[in-house]
Amino acid sequence: MRFEAVIFSLLGLGVSGSIFAAEIYVRDKTYEQEIMQAQVNKMDGIVGRNQPGGFDQACGWKCRINLSGWVNTDAYITNTPPIFIKLTPFTDLFSTRGSLVRPTNQRHSDLVLNNANLFIDARVNDWIKTNMSFVYTSLENFPDGIGAYGFPTSLLIHRALSTTRLDTAYATLQHFNVSPVYLRIGKEYVPFGNYNPYSFVTSENPTQLLSEINATTAQLGFTMPSGLYGAIYTFSGQPRLSDRGYTHRIQNGGVNLGYTYSDTISNFNIDAGYIGSITDTNFLSAYYTNKIVETAFVITETSFPNETNVPGLPNQKAPAYNVNASFQWGPLDVSGQYIATIRNFRKPFLLAFPVPPEPYQIPPLTFKKPKLWGFEVGLTFAAIANQSRLAVGYQATRNLAGLLPRQRVYVDYLMNISQWFDVGVAIIQYKDYSLGTDQVFSITGSGRRVIILPGASGNKSTLGQLRASIKFA
Repeated sequence: MRFEAVIFSLLGLGVSGSIFAAEIYVRDKTYEQEIMQAQVNKMDGIVGRNQPGGFDQACGWKCRINLSGWVNTDAYITNTPPIFIKLTPFTDLFSTRGSLVRPTNQRHSDLVLNNANLFIDARVNDWIKTNMSFVYTSLENFPDGIGAYGFPTSLLIHRALSTTRLDTAYATLQHFNVSPVYLRIGKEYVPFGNYNPYSFVTSENPTQLLSEINATTAQLGFTMPSGLYGAIYTFSGQPRLSDRGYTHRIQNGGVNLGYTYSDTISNFNIDAGYIGSITDTNFLSAYYTNKIVETAFVITETSFPNETNVPGLPNQKAPAYNVNASFQWGPLDVSGQYIATIRNFRKPFLLAFPVPPEPYQIPPLTFKKPKLWGFEVGLTFAAIANQSRLAVGYQATRNLAGLLPRQRVYVDYLMNISQWFDVGVAIIQYKDYSLGTDQVFSITGSGRRVIILPGASGNKSTLGQLRASIKFA
């Protein structure tokens, strides 16, 4: 009996030892799932860059559909609008013959609803997600302005926004737990550049204006757990003059490649992109596709043959590339952007202006390989128990006189009053190119000089802006 007791005791110790060993080497599946989810969340963030996006709820409508929104109301005052030349209304062209534009002056102020967005985000299944958003803005269209985007004027920047429209509507086929590859089809902001379409202050900066494109797109991309990501995409863009301004063709697209890294206190991102033609950006196409802009000079210069009143983008494409980088360490963040075209492109105001025959003479009607760059430095801190961010930024352009200011400097401060309510204030100064830069004129057979575009003004514009931003989910 004593021997059997010893045997059973030893067996018991052996079993217990194996149990203890199993507990020591068991895999923590909960921790692994958290790591995998963090990687998936990071990849989701990469795929969703540039999109205005909804604001998630803990559990949306039946845990599948989330409704959210965003309203930005701005008040501003400026001594001189940063659009240093303005269009002459179409009805005045005949009384002010040959003057399509004139300098802007006098103080301006306004209270505008910059954007009111409704976001609808739905999860169809583990593979398919859909996103849709609508936007309303109180910016008014230019009198008689037509075209794909209208021609809104806020006395700040002519932004390519209609009064009410479907902003985004796309479906994404992705399952990052299975594959790093995704397919997105629908109306979206294409992955050229890195920006927030309706963010405070930055939505008016030159680098965003010459990179933001909202179009129906087919995009194939990938995003790896390591942080490497990329995409190729294609879209039709706006009609060109060779298409008589109406026929749509799939004739633009690009590629994007980047890398991102993040840990508990810092993150870093760098990406570069190439696009077939920068003339399809919302900002430029708003000019090119506007019949009032593109025919005004032709109407006033009736002596030139082969005139056309068909608006459209230039027949020759203007390829461009960009590089974006951002770094955040604790409360400090730094970001920078650079955009350059590989080829000259026709000035929007003069696209439909015919090349005059002899004895008329006229300087080149193109922008010579424009370049744009900018950077921003921000600091996040607590103020009166609320999270705040103070930022300073600088943007510059080259070879874009008459379209955009030469430089833009700003300081902005944003305070989070509550979870869904922010208040911000900004002071921005624009400086135009030197007086007469890129002036366009013709010389008639009799030697008379006729100014067609006055060129840059040499003026400065200082603007103060106050924003109230409300989100709901």
